[in-house]
Amino acid sequence: MRDAFAREPRWDPRAFPPADRAPRAAQTVRMLLDPQGYALGLRRRLGPVFSARVYPYRAALVCAADATTNRAVLTDHRRFVGGEATALLAPALGAGSLICTPPPHHLPHRRLLLPPFAGARMAGWEGRVRELVRAALPDLPTGRAVPVRPWAQRLTLEVVLRVIFGLRDPARIAVFRRTLTAFLGAGNVATLFLPGPLRRDVGRLSPGGRFARLRAGVRELVRDEIAARRLAPDRDDRDDVLSLLLAAQEAGPGDARLLDELTGLVLAGHETTATTIAWTLHLLAHHPAERDDLVADLDAGSDRVLRAVVRESGRLHPAVYNAMRTAAHDTELGGHPVPGHAFVAALFPVTHLDPELWPRPHAFRPQRHLNRDRDRDRDPEPYALTPFGGGLRRCIGVPLAELEIATALREILAVAVPEPAGPPERARLVAVTLVPGRGGRVTLRRRSRARSSP
Repeated sequence: MRDAFAREPRWDPRAFPPADRAPRAAQTVRMLLDPQGYALGLRRRLGPVFSARVYPYRAALVCAADATTNRAVLTDHRRFVGGEATALLAPALGAGSLICTPPPHHLPHRRLLLPPFAGARMAGWEGRVRELVRAALPDLPTGRAVPVRPWAQRLTLEVVLRVIFGLRDPARIAVFRRTLTAFLGAGNVATLFLPGPLRRDVGRLSPGGRFARLRAGVRELVRDEIAARRLAPDRDDRDDVLSLLLAAQEAGPGDARLLDELTGLVLAGHETTATTIAWTLHLLAHHPAERDDLVADLDAGSDRVLRAVVRESGRLHPAVYNAMRTAAHDTELGGHPVPGHAFVAALFPVTHLDPELWPRPHAFRPQRHLNRDRDRDRDPEPYALTPFGGGLRRCIGVPLAELEIATALREILAVAVPEPAGPPERARLVAVTLVPGRGGRVTLRRRSRARSSP
């Protein structure tokens, strides 16, 4: 992969969209602590296309924050190119992962990876995911305040171990769980967003050194699993993602790219799915009328309101902060210049709060997604709602993520109801994920008559 940071242009206010004049360090801190609020303020002052001078970008991050420019960044692949823009994450994901693959290799690579996430596979995995959720429910306390995100992270990691890797041996599962938890936890991946000197491996106690050791442990473990699975006599009878990719390997990726791809699936799916579960329960706790409508609909055997609730949660609090691209050449966006090789972000958490697209944008209103024909503010125009990105680079694991989210919510609400455990939490930015500031704290009140799930 070419180093996109080496090709990034230098800052010139005449060559970029308008920007805040505050120092870069101050802008970075405000973006980390209040990512949606700060970006909304920039949009109000500077318009729907603006520059954010934040680390680790040398010049500025060009931000698209309305439906029209959001669509251009996500779909105009000749002007706004994917792959190189994720160079910062390549040490964690692997340069050969789909997320980091630039054109023209991205599309054929994507076609090879789509079959494991087809609808028929989801039907086969649904029961397995449900079993994992039910096994985890006793670890989610009722009757006292609890941050939901750590619980959801443990759940989604178990899905990764059983569905992505297809692990069965309890001892092997324990080793994977311990190794991946260390790599994914304690802000380790966020090390990649530190200034350059802090990212370097200068010893065991340095952030860069810790990241390098934990990453090496994960990759060695996954590499060993690929080799062992290749020799397993029952490999062709399994339906996990690793086995399916190995079965297609004659036309598909070699071991090095398979290693990168599996690592990318772990990182991309684990955090975002867990964060969406936490945000949704936190929103339901603070909106009892909408929560009770959902519980009643689920009790009646419907998932119609559930789908609307998840969409509205993704509108208010998408788990991922942006979709990154680089400008292929000098171009324009929303009437403003964008220099070649500049980093460009579809900033959909701000697009999702555009009052011209979504009346009462800060209100949690799942009903706006229920009646396409009768409710004028549901999907008012294309690319007004893109919590998983869009275009040819839309997140490939969306079907599995949606299955996990829906199953977790259905099973939790069958036995307990979320209630507030403090004021609504603001989002903060951890790496590329918008997480609840205190972990999505709720109090789960056990239902007097639990609903029986299918």
